[in-house]
Amino acid sequence: MINPQTLSKPTAVIGAFDAATNTGVIALNNCGPNGSSVGPDDNVILGCTPQNNPSDVISLVINATTKAQTPITHITGSDEVWFNKGDGRYYLAASRDCTTPGTPCPAATQQTPVLGVVDAEANTLIEKVPQSSGSHSVAADSALNRIFVPEVAPVGVVGSGGDTTTVGAGICGQATNGCIAVYRHGDGDHDHDHEADAGH
Repeated sequence: MINPQTLSKPTAVIGAFDAATNTGVIALNNCGPNGSSVGPDDNVILGCTPQNNPSDVISLVINATTKAQTPITHITGSDEVWFNKGDGRYYLAASRDCTTPGTPCPAATQQTPVLGVVDAEANTLIEKVPQSSGSHSVAADSALNRIFVPEVAPVGVVGSGGDTTTVGAGICGQATNGCIAVYRHGDGDHDHDHEADAGH
């Protein structure tokens, strides 16, 4: 945690957390994060991933005021994460989620790509939506409650780094160069109500 008003210039070296100044390094509970996004009530979701910490099996919410840490179980492996204030949900581009939830998955063969949907008030996982391998980005439009996930082109078309599953082809249809999946929050009943339309 860095207070930009007290630093003459950014620095990569800061010490242990100091409650008096509200700055410093905070040790995280079982989380090597990539992405982060500010949610409600001063909460920040962290996209923990076994890419950074092989034992990661959770995602983590930390409160910027109290520093309380709340694990979100059964979802990990995120790169980009996003809070959508329009529907009060976090969206996690979890391209390295553990195929067996709660079990460490350091190897690629133990991971599966999903879009995680998390209730940002209760900090609980709602659902996982399968994605193409390598889909590690997500964004949301809070006015229309549209969620955007880039889908990777098939490995047979682009080679190394391409989608090794059949999920991306199922989402993108005839598009062999990948696409953007656009999910919409259905009728607002806050249940499993995401549908996808592929955009090119």
